[in-house]
Amino acid sequence: GFEKTDFKVNVDSNILTISAEKKSEEKNETEKQIRKEYSFRSFKRSFTIDEKIDATGIEASYVNGVLRLNLPMKTEVREAAKDITIK
Repeated sequence: GFEKTDFKVNVDSNILTISAEKKSEEKNETEKQIRKEYSFRSFKRSFTIDEKIDATGIEASYVNGVLRLNLPMKTEVREAAKDITIK
């Protein structure tokens, strides 16, 4: 029931937070009565991200009612093998 604009995803010091908030108002007026209904739905989840995750490369997409997050791994820079000559 959420829209793409209802979601908020942010990263702060290795904590990934996903939250959503939806407000709606329905108003029915007749000659004798006025009826207003308010609806408010929200959630918030926080996850600790491992230091192996590249926080700057996190991507989010919302397709057909499914929020999908891509958390890329950091590329480790390894030193090349070094040949040692025997004297």
